[in-house]
Amino acid sequence: MKKQIKHLSLRIDEELLHKFDYVAKYDDRSMNWYMLHLIKDEIARFEEKYGKIPDNEK
Repeated sequence: MKKQIKHLSLRIDEELLHKFDYVAKYDDRSMNWYMLHLIKDEIARFEEKYGKIPDNEK
């Protein structure tokens, strides 16, 4: 089954956005890719400490 891609809107200070863009470009990545990378890393750290997050069952 194909994963559904969702859209996330983010309010962010212009200076912080500029710095985030700089960091992403430094790693030769888009801001979108870099944000997903950071989110996945944080989830992995959380699950390592507290255990696996249950799947979203509907």
